[in-house]
Amino acid sequence: MIRLTALTLAMASAVGAAPLVKETLATGLRDPMEVAIAPDGDFYVVEREGRVLRINPNTGGIFVIGQIAVEALRSADPKSNYAREDGLLGIALDPDFAKNQRLFLFYSAPDVLACRLSRFTLKDGKIDPASELKLLEIPTERTNRVCHLGGSVEFGPDGLLYVSIGDNTNPFESAGVAPIDNRDGRTEWDAQRTAGNTNDLRGKIIRIKPTETGYEIPPGNLFPKGTEGTRPEIYVMGCRNPFRISIDPKTKSLYWGEVGPDARDAGDKGPRGHDEVNQAKAAGNFGWPFVIADNKPYPIVDFATKKPGKMTDPAAPENPGQRNTGLKTLPPAHPALIWYPYGKSEEFPAMGEGGRNAMAGPVFYYDPSKKYNILGKEDNRTLLTYEWMRGKIFKAKLDAQEKVEKLEVFMEKLVHPMDLEMDKDGSLVLLEYGSGWYFNVNGSVSRLRPDDGNKPPTLTIKPAAPNTYSVDKAADPEGGKLTVTWYLTEGVTERKLGTGSTVTVPEGSFEEIRAVATDDKGALAIARIPLAGDGELPSLVLELGKTKGKPGFGDALNYKVKAERLPDAGQIKVRARYIPPTGHDSGGPELSPEAAKLATANQCMACHQVDSGTVGPSYLDVAIRYSDRADASAYLKETLKTGGVGVWGDVPMPAQVALKPEDSDKLIAAILGLSAGMTETRGSLNGNIRLSPDFGAEPGGAWEISAEAPGYAPARTRIPAK
Repeated sequence: MIRLTALTLAMASAVGAAPLVKETLATGLRDPMEVAIAPDGDFYVVEREGRVLRINPNTGGIFVIGQIAVEALRSADPKSNYAREDGLLGIALDPDFAKNQRLFLFYSAPDVLACRLSRFTLKDGKIDPASELKLLEIPTERTNRVCHLGGSVEFGPDGLLYVSIGDNTNPFESAGVAPIDNRDGRTEWDAQRTAGNTNDLRGKIIRIKPTETGYEIPPGNLFPKGTEGTRPEIYVMGCRNPFRISIDPKTKSLYWGEVGPDARDAGDKGPRGHDEVNQAKAAGNFGWPFVIADNKPYPIVDFATKKPGKMTDPAAPENPGQRNTGLKTLPPAHPALIWYPYGKSEEFPAMGEGGRNAMAGPVFYYDPSKKYNILGKEDNRTLLTYEWMRGKIFKAKLDAQEKVEKLEVFMEKLVHPMDLEMDKDGSLVLLEYGSGWYFNVNGSVSRLRPDDGNKPPTLTIKPAAPNTYSVDKAADPEGGKLTVTWYLTEGVTERKLGTGSTVTVPEGSFEEIRAVATDDKGALAIARIPLAGDGELPSLVLELGKTKGKPGFGDALNYKVKAERLPDAGQIKVRARYIPPTGHDSGGPELSPEAAKLATANQCMACHQVDSGTVGPSYLDVAIRYSDRADASAYLKETLKTGGVGVWGDVPMPAQVALKPEDSDKLIAAILGLSAGMTETRGSLNGNIRLSPDFGAEPGGAWEISAEAPGYAPARTRIPAK
C-alpha cells in the first residue's frame, strides 16, 4: 500500500492574515495525542493506545521508540462503556533532555485504577521500561461512561511541570448542566467529588518541580503544603476537561482550553454550556462544577426531586457534596478569558458556531532574529488558540495586561487539530488527530510557516521492479531543480540510500522506504511505502466533490471511491451520517441502555450487533433498509414473533416468543431509530449520495461519509455541516 505524505497547502485565514504554508511531514499516525519538540529538532509524539514515536522532520522518518502498556478503548470493543477516554495522553521532554534523555508521560495505568505520571529514560534510542520512575498516581473511575481525563503535560520556562487532569465524571445524565448528583450510588455522576474537591487531583492542573527521586511542591500553588483538606500539588482547580495547556515563555501565565457542558439554552438548572480558553497568572479556582464561562453560576440541584436549590456565589462558592473530602467553602471563582457556546457568541463573534472543543496554543512574540515570524510585529504578544471540532486556529491579541484586545480566525480547514507548538525557528508544529473520534490511522504532523512564495514540491513514488522503487511524479511549482533522496527505516534508525529517480533496496528487514524531494530553496515533500506489512487490509480511499459552503440536510454530495486494486463496484456501500455538535455519538450509532439491556437479556446480541454483521444483519442495516417503510414497526414486530429466513440470508431467525409485546415495541423503536440522520447508496464507485433530510437535530455538527467493501479497510471522513 502506497501512502503519500506530499500534501502541502497554502492556507489563508480571514481578516487579512498572511497565508501559511503547511508542510505535512508524517502521516498514518494512530490517534495521536500530544507532541513535544526536542532540542535537536526531532518531534516526539504519543498515541492514545500506547505507542511513543520519534519523528525526524527533515526526512519524514517515523520510529516507534516505545509501547507503553495502558488501559484504553480499543477497536476490538469500540462500544465499551469502560475507560472511554483513557490511554497514553501526554508527553513532555525534560528541560535538560539533550543530556539526560528523560521524558515524562501521563497515562492510564493498566495495573491499577489510576492515571499515572512517570519519568522514563531513553536507552539506545528506545524507552527503557526499567527506567520508569512513578512520580504520581491519581485514582480514577472507569465504569459507566466516565469521561474527561485531560492529560496535557508541559514544562514552564522555570522548569516547573504542569499536568492537566479532567473531572473523571459521566456528563450524559445531567441535561447538559452541572453533574452534581448527590444521591447514593451515583459516584461517577458527581463532579463535586473531583473538580470541586480541594483534596482530589482530578479536575485540576497541578504544578510540581521534578527532582532526581520524585518531586517537590513549588511555592505559589493554590494551597500551602500542610493545609488540611487540600492537595499541595494543585495550581488550578475547578476544571471540567482541561485540554492542551501552554505557558507564556515571558510572563509564565498558564493557558488551557476547557471543554464545556452541552446545555444549549439557559434554564432553572443553570446557564447554557460554554467552552473556555482560560488564563491563570497565578494559582486559582476556575469554578467547575459550580460556575461556567464569565462566572455564570449553577444552582445546587437536588437530583432526587429534580428541583434547583441554593444558587452558587462565585465570590465564595460552596461544595455541599457528600463525597467532598476537602474544604466546603472554596476559593473565589475566576472567569474565563474567552468563552463561547454552540451558537453565535455575542462576546466573541469570531469564534463562529458549531461543535466545541477548545485548545490553548503558544503565545507569539515577534522576534526579528528568528527565521520565521508566524505573525507580524503588530501582533506581538498574541495567544494562538485552536478548535478541535471547528478545525480552526484563532489569534487572540493580548494587551499589556494580558487581556484579549482582538480575536480573529487565523487558519481553518484543519483535521481535528490536537496540539500546536512553537518551534525554535519560529514555525509552528501542528499535530492533527485525524478525521474520526477514535481509531484513526490518518493522524499527521505538519509544519506551518509563512508563505514566502516558494511552494514545496509534490512527490509520489511506486514499486518499479523487485526490490526497486522509483519516482512516479515529482514537480516543483516554481519550476526549480529538485533533489530526491531515499531512506530506509530500520528499527529506531534510518539508512540513507542515496539520490536519484530510482533506488534498489538491499537485503534486510526494513519497515519503510521513503523519498524526500527538496527544491533549491529547501522546501520539501515526502512520500513513503511500507515494506513490513502488519496484516492490514488494503484500504479504500474516499474523495468528495467540492461543495458551495457547508452541506446541509437534504443536499447531495458527489463521491468517488478509489483503491490500488479496485473492488467489485457491486459490493461498494457508501453511507452518510449526521453527527450533532456534541459529538457524543461520534463512535457510531448506539442502542439506548434500556434497549441494549433488552437485546442482551433476550439473546439477540448472539446473532446481531449494532453496526457490524455477524450471524445475522447488523441492527443498523435493518434500520436503514426499513427506514422508508411506513409499516416497518408492525412488520418487524411480526417477524420477531414468528421468526423468518431468506430476507438476509440462509440462516433462520428463531421466533422470539418470550419477548413481551411492550418490550418488543421498545426494542424495535430503538432499532429503527438508529437510522436517524443516515442515508446510503450501494453498487457504485462514484456517484452522488443524498444527505439525510432534517430530522430535528441541532445544526452545526458534522457529516461522516464512509465507504466499505468486503476485504478492504473502510474509508471514513468527516466534514463540517451547515
